[in-house]
Amino acid sequence: MYIAGFLFIIVFALAMIAGRILPPSVGKAANKLLTPTVLALIFTISMWGGGELTSLSKVTRLVAYSLAYSIAIVLVTYAVGMLISRGWGRGRAVARGRAPLVFILTLVVGWVVGAFTRIPIVGNAVEPELMVLASVVGLSTGRVITLRSIAAGGRVGLMASLAALIGSSLTGLALSRLLGVGLNVSLAVALGMGWYTFTGPTVALYAGPYYGLLAFLTNFLREQLTYVVVPFMPGSPEALISVGGATTMDDTLPVYVSVLGRDYSVASISNGLLLTVVVPIVVPLVLTI
Repeated sequence: MYIAGFLFIIVFALAMIAGRILPPSVGKAANKLLTPTVLALIFTISMWGGGELTSLSKVTRLVAYSLAYSIAIVLVTYAVGMLISRGWGRGRAVARGRAPLVFILTLVVGWVVGAFTRIPIVGNAVEPELMVLASVVGLSTGRVITLRSIAAGGRVGLMASLAALIGSSLTGLALSRLLGVGLNVSLAVALGMGWYTFTGPTVALYAGPYYGLLAFLTNFLREQLTYVVVPFMPGSPEALISVGGATTMDDTLPVYVSVLGRDYSVASISNGLLLTVVVPIVVPLVLTI
């Protein structure tokens, strides 16, 4: 994983550069490949994990740990955001999230297939699939993620990103001791910022399918909790946006537009863009500690 982690960062960075140099049609084509690539990764990891999670106790512990991580990340990040911003907002609204059912269905199918087939070499497919993901994400976002686009969000977006990073790091440190999870793995799980389709495969490659599934479920639940709790949380824009992590640039953006108003859409996108750049660098790095 030491080599694979740095290789992912290099491939991701080179792909982002290529995405800016090559014609826009290349980025659009890469974007179309993103979902199939992600589905392949989810299926591989869940199939790999299906051979390991053969007892009810393991499954129960996985779900319980995922809930503990996701809830703690949301609460701690929110608290850090409030401390950083030192303000309370009054915006409230009701927003409805959309769960990516195809991802969950793929996870379940892979899990069942892995439990009955037990193919030992399936885990070897994760690393090359991750490199494909790095290339696809880099090419598709190369023209979108720029210093100008990140700076456009101004202080709110930057402070939200800072709160998200601090809150997730504190949660990873605390739950490592409380739940007996290795420090580097715990930090990687917590620093996924809701990007479950990246964090799950990356952690699985380093720590095995069980912790890969923990990272996937934790970050999936973080996104879903954002839909549920943000519309009813009083707080500053920085605190509320930080809860969504990297998802505020796309999936959970409608929640923030509904709760905070369109004036904060740029800050939400800026926060998501910045964290989308940071996660593929930070997660592999902490796993190599």
